[in-house]
Amino acid sequence: MILDLLLHPKVRALPWRFKLFIFKYFVSIRNPDNVQELDGKKVLSIYLPTFPSKAFDNFVDAQLKASNGEPVPEIVNISLTTGCDNHCWHCKTSGERVDLDKDVLIRTIHKLRKLGTFQFLFTGGNPVLRDDLEDIIKATGDTSVAILSTPGPIDIKRARSLKKAGCQGVLVALEHHDEKNNDKLMGCKGAYKRSLKSIQNVKKAGMLTGSWIVVTSEMIPYVDKYLKFVRKQGVTDVAIFEPMLTSDENMLDPDEREYLMNIQKRSKKERGYPRIISGPFMDSEQFMGCTAGYNRMHITAEGDVYPCDMLHEIRGNIYREDIDDIWGRMNSDFSEPICGCLALNKTESKLPAYYRNLIR
Repeated sequence: MILDLLLHPKVRALPWRFKLFIFKYFVSIRNPDNVQELDGKKVLSIYLPTFPSKAFDNFVDAQLKASNGEPVPEIVNISLTTGCDNHCWHCKTSGERVDLDKDVLIRTIHKLRKLGTFQFLFTGGNPVLRDDLEDIIKATGDTSVAILSTPGPIDIKRARSLKKAGCQGVLVALEHHDEKNNDKLMGCKGAYKRSLKSIQNVKKAGMLTGSWIVVTSEMIPYVDKYLKFVRKQGVTDVAIFEPMLTSDENMLDPDEREYLMNIQKRSKKERGYPRIISGPFMDSEQFMGCTAGYNRMHITAEGDVYPCDMLHEIRGNIYREDIDDIWGRMNSDFSEPICGCLALNKTESKLPAYYRNLIR
């Protein structure tokens, strides 16, 4: 696979130092479990297109444009609805259910694909509440990947329907490896069993199977156990987030953030772990930093456009403006990635390693 990637015409055009950096973090010789197959193609992450594919070519094109100082909206996070039966402690979704209009959204998706978006992450609320979810996923086409984030439930029939529509993977909310603690954190009795069943159905349908978790100080001692537990359930990828609250009550201290940074590195070296995307590591100087507004955006169920789902700075609304205009205005305000997280107000105005190695 490494040789095939290196010989890929588009990959060969990337800076050599960037290619070395990417292989260091995405291809592990010590833990070959980090690379798997899906439908006969290679997978490095639930978030990246499979190789070879048109979507992978689009991903490389986006990096080439960024290397020349012309970033595109690579990743777009879209909240399809505010509706959800859970009451997770960290979720800000509340009030009456609001659904993003399908026709407006599909037109927006088509325009984003032309701009170069290679990943659409559909969230909520709970996106599986929408009966037209498959139609929305189909709109992402073969030049991008569609990923779903949901607490479920996803029965086997729905899982197969999502797979047929073109969904590459599903991140299922699971906040704890213990049933009682999980249901308390998710604010819904039965959430644990529902999530585990959804994970199994996603796996059976042939999609990449992920989970996500918001880690508080109280959860730090159990992170390792959680990761090994979900790996045994068939989870291939885990997204780890830290609390993003206005008060300091649940914020992580520097040692705890350092632990979450190191857990991603460790998963590349030791077997028994899923692939891990840890927010503190991804935002750090060592990797990608914060790229809110630079190459990513978030669209709410009301149609508002933010630089990211945690940075609530409205830059436009897709009901009233063309996404091209919103993107151009936003990208001019967020002209380069920075180290740290804008939502946490912890940033440094310098390029993180990913872009130091990419931008010419």
